[in-house]
Amino acid sequence: MGDFLVTCLQAATPIWLAALAGMFAQRSGILHLGLEGLMLSGAFAATATAIKTGSIMLAIGVAVAVNLALSLLFWLLVTRFKANVLIVGLGLSLTAAGATGYALVAFFGTEAAIQSPVGLPRPLSGVGGPLGNLSVLTFAAIALTWLSWWTIRRTRAGLKLSACGSDPFAARSAGVPVDRYRLAALQVGGLLCALAGTELSLAQVQSFSDNIAQGRGYLAFAAVLLGGIAPVGVSVAALFFGSAAAFGIQSQLDFNGALPPQFVLMLPYVVTIVAISATALVKRRRGEGPAVILERTL
Repeated sequence: MGDFLVTCLQAATPIWLAALAGMFAQRSGILHLGLEGLMLSGAFAATATAIKTGSIMLAIGVAVAVNLALSLLFWLLVTRFKANVLIVGLGLSLTAAGATGYALVAFFGTEAAIQSPVGLPRPLSGVGGPLGNLSVLTFAAIALTWLSWWTIRRTRAGLKLSACGSDPFAARSAGVPVDRYRLAALQVGGLLCALAGTELSLAQVQSFSDNIAQGRGYLAFAAVLLGGIAPVGVSVAALFFGSAAAFGIQSQLDFNGALPPQFVLMLPYVVTIVAISATALVKRRRGEGPAVILERTL
């Protein structure tokens, strides 16, 4: 049982961190479909830096710097050039998928996975047991969830951020610099997605392979919608999706490979569709309208 719970946390951590990133963006009024691309960029930057330097701190720093630059570009396209936020987000994810695959060949001369000599610290490795396999970013996700809740619910900046998403015109009339708050939200999201990508590539496998995210960014986006754009709800939704992934892995082990691997891979996404459909049905019956929040005019 303990091993399964740890597997759930390991599977959920990258989705969890990316979902918090999407929550901040959506709180500011931006639907962020670029989470997948930011996770891939962060994962490649972290792994490549770790291979070249052998420093885990420098690897995280480079991953954060890359994602901050991409988040700034995202903000410029959406706010300054008035590009459609959904198209920009999808473009970012698709471009990152192709660019990281190309960079893998260009910098390392291979299409196979590249191995890192270092990995993320494991605070409880000396304790023993299954908890020793958890990386430091799993514990960081718990702390960041509380910090996100406190920022949104207990600070003026958090309240202003929520106002930018709920009614940007009223926020502007009250003197709130909406575009700056959206930039800040995207930058925070870039940092969180860099951590999510680092967790993917340097926590357990300590390697990067082409398309390592495998749709986790889209699961994170679904967790934002399912969690009601609230830190605790988003975190619970991310843990739910992580549990679905862990259940698929555990089922494959229990049945000694008798289950088709395609079933294991598709299970989290089937659960996502069922969960969002059920949420939409409940809201429709309550008269709350569609479950998906539509983009507001910038």
